[in-house]
Amino acid sequence: TQHHIKGIKTLFFIVRQLIKMNRHFLIVLTFLFISCETNTKLFDDVSEIAEFDDVYNPTLIQSGKERGFPESIAEYGLFRIDSLEFQNLEHSILTNDKFKEGTFYFNIELNDYIYNNGLEILNMSKSLITENQFDKIYYLYLLSDRNTFIVCKVNY
Repeated sequence: TQHHIKGIKTLFFIVRQLIKMNRHFLIVLTFLFISCETNTKLFDDVSEIAEFDDVYNPTLIQSGKERGFPESIAEYGLFRIDSLEFQNLEHSILTNDKFKEGTFYFNIELNDYIYNNGLEILNMSKSLITENQFDKIYYLYLLSDRNTFIVCKVNY
């Protein structure tokens, strides 16, 4: 019986550990889900303003923020999509009157990425979008590899 009690205690210990692991696993899974949810927020904001008809599924490659006071001056996301989605996105931008001629928002990390990969911006003439000229301004730059694009949000 003592042997059985020790076996039961060991079983309970294992069950408790599994429950703890499941709880930690669930917390990590929830965190990852929430992170993935917000990874495309910059693009989702642009998509909402532009009222794109197509649904795009970009993958975030790199992101960053330029600090300011009291809020960030700018933030950016570098995204990858497949070439067919890229074509559709390019068509959606070039035929959308909400996109206006933009300028290059200089950011060291983005500039390095573009330069180091020998890329160019394809849509400078239609890269700026905003809900109104006094609010947050977004730049969406399609890159010449035809698989990546950048979204910058600038807070003035």
